[in-house]
Amino acid sequence: MHETHLLKNIFQYLDKEEKSSAKKIRKIYISLSEFGGISSQHFRAHYREESAGTRWENLKVELHKVPYGPELEITKLDFVNTDTHG
Repeated sequence: MHETHLLKNIFQYLDKEEKSSAKKIRKIYISLSEFGGISSQHFRAHYREESAGTRWENLKVELHKVPYGPELEITKLDFVNTDTHG
């Protein structure tokens, strides 16, 4: 299934980003193209299924529809703030 493969790649990317930053990811922002084959509801359903029981299960996911562009694009990551001074 296309979405399963896509989500596994996303999880690998998130893992790599956490390791390189040495910080835990709090939120991921994803753009979905209006002309792509994935609706927000479809993506969320597959995300819940694929992330169940993983460390990505409770990750906040913010989806945005864009009029054109890649089918799916990770546009931003928020990391847990480890600064205790502000």
